[in-house]
Amino acid sequence: MSATFASPALKEFEELDWPVRTEENWRFGSWKEANLSGLETVGAGTTGELPEPLEGFERIVFANRDLVSGSSASAGLVDGSFGPTSRLGSPKLAALHTAKSKHTLHIRSATDVSLELIYFVSGEGLFLPGVVIEAEAGANIRVVKRFISVDDSAATVLTATDVRAAGNSKVTCLVTQELNENSKLIRFADSTLQAASHAKLAVVHTGAKWVREETYSTVDGSDAKSEILSVALPGTGQEYDQRTFQHHGARNTYSNLLFKNTLFGKARTIFSGLIFVDEGAHGTDAYQTCRNLMMTDECEAHSMPGLEINADDVKCSHGSTCSRVSDEEIFYLMARGIPSKDARSLVARGFSVEAIERLEDEQLEALALEVVARKFATVD
Repeated sequence: MSATFASPALKEFEELDWPVRTEENWRFGSWKEANLSGLETVGAGTTGELPEPLEGFERIVFANRDLVSGSSASAGLVDGSFGPTSRLGSPKLAALHTAKSKHTLHIRSATDVSLELIYFVSGEGLFLPGVVIEAEAGANIRVVKRFISVDDSAATVLTATDVRAAGNSKVTCLVTQELNENSKLIRFADSTLQAASHAKLAVVHTGAKWVREETYSTVDGSDAKSEILSVALPGTGQEYDQRTFQHHGARNTYSNLLFKNTLFGKARTIFSGLIFVDEGAHGTDAYQTCRNLMMTDECEAHSMPGLEINADDVKCSHGSTCSRVSDEEIFYLMARGIPSKDARSLVARGFSVEAIERLEDEQLEALALEVVARKFATVD
């Protein structure tokens, strides 16, 4: 007789419950989409057409979990998960990643490093990549992560990133989500910043039928700076659900969150964010902004910004708006010979630019604009 023993991670996963409607962290969200019961991991993948390489970047290419090409002295592939946590409503999904992921790329450097990670996604099933970005003191690390569907299969990507920025380091990470509209993306993005470090984390969403994204930024050292940027362009049949937490745990820290959503057709977005300032974290300077541009009468945006301040001498603000393309803007462009449809597209593209320009990196800005332009080319 033989016995089979589950790993502690698998046991924790099995003991936790899937999200339910009554949980505050799933308010307005499609909680049933998060139930991944019975979903098996994807098998071997195939590659697609490679995008033009970014100058000065080392490139690593994956087809599902398999390494296809590329390497870096600053990156090592680990067979397993780094163990992400969810503090924004999805502990079972985080436990699933810990229990079943066989793919973590650990990036670590004390110098300047630029890496481009291409994830070609194919086949039905669950793909669970993870990335740890560890910037040692004085490092400047740039990472681009691209999720690109190769076929029309209904893949589910459950991915996690953990950024660890030591004193006087800088991390810039741009994620482009270019999955097909049958797929799902669930993404955990955590960052911890020490004294005088700077993290700039950005994402561009154009694909997937359903996205759940949980971003947790911990600013733990004085004079540390956290920037969180998002551009999302959902259309009919797409829902993007983004939950954020900006945690200030030290004096004289800074964070700035800017999310720009342009909604087409019957798209849905949900944004819920909180700025939390600890006792003693005086001198905090924190901002949180979510802007929604409604391109039709049938789209739907829910925004829930929030503040919890437990210190004195702070500057904190939060806000959310929903607006439409104004008739005056369209009239102005049409008076200069631009057709109505093209005029609306120009205004909508310009709406996204503010967040992209905050990357302050010409290469990354150009890539983000290219991804955005491809989405607009498909919108009626």
